Amino acid sequence: MDRPRAAEDTSWSSAGLTRPEALDQWRNWAASTIAPIEVTVFDADSFAARWASHGVGQLRFLHLHAPAQRVTHTGAEGSSGRAAPSIQLVYARHGALKTLMGGKRFTVEPGQFVLLDNTRFYQMEMDSEHEAVDLMMPQSWLEKHLPDPAALLARPISANEGWGAPLGALLEAMLEGIDDAPLPRPLIAEQLGSLLGLATGFHEPEERTRHRGQLARQILRRIESDYADPDLSPERVAEDCGISKRYLQTLLAGSGTSFVQELNATRLDRASDLLGDPRARTLAIADIAYRSGFLDPGYFTRLFRKRFGITPRDWRAGHAPQS
Repeated sequence: MDRPRAAEDTSWSSAGLTRPEALDQWRNWAASTIAPIEVTVFDADSFAARWASHGVGQLRFLHLHAPAQRVTHTGAEGSSGRAAPSIQLVYARHGALKTLMGGKRFTVEPGQFVLLDNTRFYQMEMDSEHEAVDLMMPQSWLEKHLPDPAALLARPISANEGWGAPLGALLEAMLEGIDDAPLPRPLIAEQLGSLLGLATGFHEPEERTRHRGQLARQILRRIESDYADPDLSPERVAEDCGISKRYLQTLLAGSGTSFVQELNATRLDRASDLLGDPRARTLAIADIAYRSGFLDPGYFTRLFRKRFGITPRDWRAGHAPQS
């Protein structure tokens, strides 16, 4: 018995539509699904195209048959207010993809793939009919597999040779039978991420690794020194360090923690010290919370109990001097 198609699977073809109607639908779909892009079809009179779209975990897997055309993505201005930042993996099956990105011109030949940033300008031009796979990946998801995707952009990589071959084989297998895959699609997405790490040969230079470690330690020291400031936030610390909030989160995730986790742990440790300090016995629990950086005493009490297993009041009673 045939398996039912996933609800997130859709397809489209220009067959049976008038040329103006088909062109409008093609352009509108590309601009709303792939990225905010402008599409110029070179021969509108003989326009023919089709696509199939599959949800694979957090990813969107697109299979495109397209005419000769030029695709222009305007960058951050064109995508303002749209979806979260994403990276495209564009895999050429038939037809060359002449590409311009970051001032660099290159061609993605059949059997190669490239990573493109959907927050930056790029242009792709195809002189003939072509077939491609477009894998849309949220940047937050991709960074679990490639800590610094920006270092790998605009670099054509073979999907037929070396460590790129297993990734190419998986993409081809998905084209042939995504509906009959032996694994749940979210697990297939994780396989794609792992194989992408192998295919790109990602390896941080020692100097870069050392710099990342220094930045992470700088962030942790800032938390230790300014934990009592109720306005301390990852956005503020990232700005002071000259990095993005996303990169700050990536740095701490590499150390197995997060900004909120470290900040709350530091504040709770300071609160437990104050609660056991005889000199602070006259301070109300709310004052202890405030001095530790918490504006909401109820929230402080919930976190304290979760961390230490008892309430702040019981902690203080247990550390009272014996008469």
